[in-house]
Amino acid sequence: MKRILIYLLLLAAMGMLAQEVPTSFPRKFLLEHFTSENCNNCPMGMKYIVEYLNQQTTPYIWVSHHAIYGTDEYTLDGSNALAMNFMGIYRVPSVVFNRTEQSGKLEVGAATDLVTWVEEGRVAEGDTVAEASVEIAHTYDPKSRQLAITVSGQVANVERKEYLLTILIKENRLVGKQEDQITSWKKANWLEYMHSRVVRGFVNGTFGKTVEVKNQAYSYSTTYQMDKDWVAENCCIVAYITPLEKKPIINAEQVAVVAGTEGGEQYGPYGITEAKGPSTSISFDSVRVTKIANNVLEVQMVSNKTMSSYVDICKQVGYVYVNTADSVLMPGTYPIQEGNEDGTITAGYRVDEEETLGGSRLVYALSTDLKNGIVTPIHLWRMNAGNMVLDEKGNISLEFTTYNGTTVTATAVYDFSPAVTGLEEVESAGVQGVRSSGVRKVLREGQLLIEKEGEWYSVLGSKVAQ
Repeated sequence: MKRILIYLLLLAAMGMLAQEVPTSFPRKFLLEHFTSENCNNCPMGMKYIVEYLNQQTTPYIWVSHHAIYGTDEYTLDGSNALAMNFMGIYRVPSVVFNRTEQSGKLEVGAATDLVTWVEEGRVAEGDTVAEASVEIAHTYDPKSRQLAITVSGQVANVERKEYLLTILIKENRLVGKQEDQITSWKKANWLEYMHSRVVRGFVNGTFGKTVEVKNQAYSYSTTYQMDKDWVAENCCIVAYITPLEKKPIINAEQVAVVAGTEGGEQYGPYGITEAKGPSTSISFDSVRVTKIANNVLEVQMVSNKTMSSYVDICKQVGYVYVNTADSVLMPGTYPIQEGNEDGTITAGYRVDEEETLGGSRLVYALSTDLKNGIVTPIHLWRMNAGNMVLDEKGNISLEFTTYNGTTVTATAVYDFSPAVTGLEEVESAGVQGVRSSGVRKVLREGQLLIEKEGEWYSVLGSKVAQ
C-alpha cells in the first residue's frame, strides 16, 4: 500500500495526474476601440458602440486606444504600433472584434459601419466558446502602487504549445479634451469630456510575452508599477491570449485593480458625462412649455442650428422643470434648488430604468426627436444653484452653476402667444381668443390675458375684470 501511495505522489509531482480539462471554455470578446481627442466623429462612434453592445448577449471587454489621428494626452506608442503597423488601421473611430475579420475586413467603422450593424441587429462573427481560459489573480499595494499579477488558464487544445499573453492597464473616468460635431476644444468654449476604458500602459509589451503550455495549462507572473497620476479605483487589469501570429484573440478577462470598485467602469446610458470648462453662454431660438404633471411644467429651449450631418437633427437643447400648479409659465423669478417646492426649478438630474434623463439640465444632443421628446445626449450640465427669470415681454434669462463649479448662462424668448392655425372671435367686443394646448389666451388692447377656471389673469398672475 505504501508503494502505491508513493508512486501516486511521484506521478502528481511529475504533473501526470493533471485534472481533467474541459473541451471548451466560455469566451469573452475583446473590442479594441481606436479613438482620439482630435477626432470630431469619435463621440458619435462611442454612441454606436454602446448601442451595439447593448444588443449583445456575449460578454465583451472594451479597451480604447488613443491613436492614429494625431497625438493626445492618452496616446501610447504601443497603441499606434498596434493600429497602424500591425492592423493597418489609419482612421478613427474604428473598432476591431477579437482581431477577426468581419465580412472580409478587420476594421469596422464605429461611426459608419456600426450604424448599419445596430439597425440590422448584426452580431460580430466569432465563436462564443474558446479553446483556453484566462484567469487573473493579483495584489495591489496602495502605498508603493505596485501590482503583482498572475495570469493563468487551462487549455483544451492539446496540440497548442505556446500562446502570446498580453496584459495591459486601462483607466476609466478620465476628464480630458474632446473635439466633436458640436463644439471644439480648440475654440474658446471647449467642453471637457469623460473618457473611459483608456489603455494607459502595456504591462508586458504591446504584443505580450510567449507563455508555454504544460499539461494543458499555462501561467505567467509579473509585477507592474502603477503611475502616480492614475486613479487606482478607476483602473482595470486586462489580459488576453492569441496564437503566436498575434490574432485572433482566443479569450480575454479583466479585473478591477481595487477590489469592489469595478475599476470605475460602467456603461450606463451613453453621454451622461457632465460637461466642464470655462463659463459658457448659450442663446436659444425657441421655447416650448408643456405641462407634464399636475405640478410640473417642462420648459424646453432649442437651438435651431443643425450641428451634424450624420443624423437627422443634432441640436443644443435645454430642459428646465418648474414646480407650479399653473398651466402656463408665468413671469417671475424661479430659483434652482433640490426638491419640488412650488415656484422653484428642480435641480440635478436622474436616469430611470429606461435610460431616460429627467430633472433640469442643458445638453448638447447628438440626435433629437423633438416631436416625441427623445434626446440622445452627448454632454450635459447639471443645474446646482441659480435662477431663471422670465419678464413680462417673454425674455428668459437662466444662470446657474453646475456641480463641478462651471457657470452657465442661457437666454431665450418665450412667445406667450404661440402660433396657431386660426383666430376665433369671441362675444366680448375687441377681444380675440386663441385656443392652444387647452389653455385659452386672449389679446385685449395689446395685453395678453389668460383664462383659468373661468377667471381671467394677466401674465403676471393678477386677476383682471372681464
